[in-house]
Amino acid sequence: MSTPQDRKAKARAADTSSGRGANAIIIGGLAIVVIMVLVLVFTIWRATSDGSDSAKGEQKLPTSVESGQPLQPYKDAEPADDAPVVDVYEDFRCPICKAYEGAAGQTITKLAEQGKIKLRVHLMTVIDANTGGHSSAVAGSSAVCALEQDKWTEYHRALFELQPSEENAEGFPESDYTKAAKEAGLSGKGLEKWQQCTDNQTYVDYVKSVDEAATKSGINGTPATKVNGTQLDWTKLTDGQSLESFDTEKFAKILTNGKVPKDMVLQQ
Repeated sequence: MSTPQDRKAKARAADTSSGRGANAIIIGGLAIVVIMVLVLVFTIWRATSDGSDSAKGEQKLPTSVESGQPLQPYKDAEPADDAPVVDVYEDFRCPICKAYEGAAGQTITKLAEQGKIKLRVHLMTVIDANTGGHSSAVAGSSAVCALEQDKWTEYHRALFELQPSEENAEGFPESDYTKAAKEAGLSGKGLEKWQQCTDNQTYVDYVKSVDEAATKSGINGTPATKVNGTQLDWTKLTDGQSLESFDTEKFAKILTNGKVPKDMVLQQ
C-alpha cells in the first residue's frame, strides 16, 4: 500500500520525465529547423554560384572551346571539311595588329563568313607582357563576351578602332569597352549580358591560356597568320613601306588555296 510520500515521489518523477520528453522534442525540432535553414542557404549559394559564373566573377571557357585553344567565330558558316585552316594571332592593344586589321581584316572576315576558310583566332597578350598591365587580356575577354552575343565582327572592328595611342600599363579605359559594344550594335538585354560578362573579366584566364599556348608553339609576336600550319610572311604582300599597299587579292588567293608560296614563308 502506497503512502502519501510515495505518491508525491511518483508525481515528481512523472513531472520530471514529462519535462525531459518535452525538452527533447523542442531541441529535436530546433535541430531540424537549423538543418533546413542550412540546406536552404547552401541551395541558394549553389544556384547563384553555378547558375551564373559571371555574377560571381568566376572564370570559365567559351562554349565548345578548350583551355589554350583558339576561337572559331564563324564556325556557323559551315566551311567544307577540306577548307584551308587560317590561324590569326592578334592583340587588341598591338598597333601593328590594328594596321593589319585595317589592311587584311575585311578579306579574312569575308572568306570566313562565306565558309571558304576555317578561321581560328588566337587572342594574345603581348602588350601586357611588355607593359606589366592586363588590358590586352581584359580586351580579349570582352571580345569573347561579344561573340556570345553574336557581335564578334562588329565589336572586333570597333575595339580596334578605339585602341589607345600609347602602350602603357593602363591600356583601354573601361568606358571604351562599353563604347565599342554600343557601336557594335549591342543594346537592351544583350548589352546587359555583355556588360556583366566584361565587368567580371569572365574570359581573362582563357585569353591568358591562349597566349601561353601560342608562345609555346613559337609565336613570339603579333600580328601573325598561319595557313594550314605554315606561317605567312605577310610583309611580302606590301611594298615594304606601308600596309596601305597590302595586296588583298593575292592574300585572298593564298588563304583560299591553302598554300603559302615558298618565298613568302616566314623564316623563324
